[in-house]
Amino acid sequence: MSKQKIKLVAFDLDGVLVDSKGSWREVHEALGTVKQAEPHERLFYEGKISFDDWAELDTKLWAGTDIEKIKEILYEIRPMRGITYTLNKLRKNYKLAIISGGLQILADKIKNDYGMHHAVGNEILTNGGKVCGIKQVVGFKDKSEFLRKFAKEEGITTDACAAVGDYINDIPMFKEAGLSIAFNPKHADVVDHVDEIVYEKNLIKILEFL
Repeated sequence: MSKQKIKLVAFDLDGVLVDSKGSWREVHEALGTVKQAEPHERLFYEGKISFDDWAELDTKLWAGTDIEKIKEILYEIRPMRGITYTLNKLRKNYKLAIISGGLQILADKIKNDYGMHHAVGNEILTNGGKVCGIKQVVGFKDKSEFLRKFAKEEGITTDACAAVGDYINDIPMFKEAGLSIAFNPKHADVVDHVDEIVYEKNLIKILEFL
């Protein structure tokens, strides 16, 4: 795919736009719920619970926590090195989207801070300002669906989209996009489904492909 044909660039969030183990993990670490959450991850990867079940079980560990505390934790996550220069440059020629299985709070912050056009993630539900649940929007295999949605909103096909991600849940998006870039891939299977790979924690490195 020629870079001249690309019209939209879609990014994963955790580990790509932000230098993080994951927005879920960051909240667990800050609230001291890592050990309690570990069995949920294991059950998911063993095929014993769904991705939605995993999210619901994790979020129950935060029940009653003030949502402002969650925001405070997420807002402290560092943006990826090179993000400002990279997104400023890309925004001149492309629409920019975030498609994340992480948390909408962080996706919205990055979208607003860097002038991106679309952002979707999973929404923490609150009651009286306290965490009470999760609205799962982006499932483990759903990223291609949102790439199609954003492409349609921009009046283009997914062949005119580039996707940047790092994990196996990005593979459906990679398959859908006209150009796929793995950014410091965290799983061996990822490299079999992309056109280009970056092995450096500097977002500027993707510019040679766009």
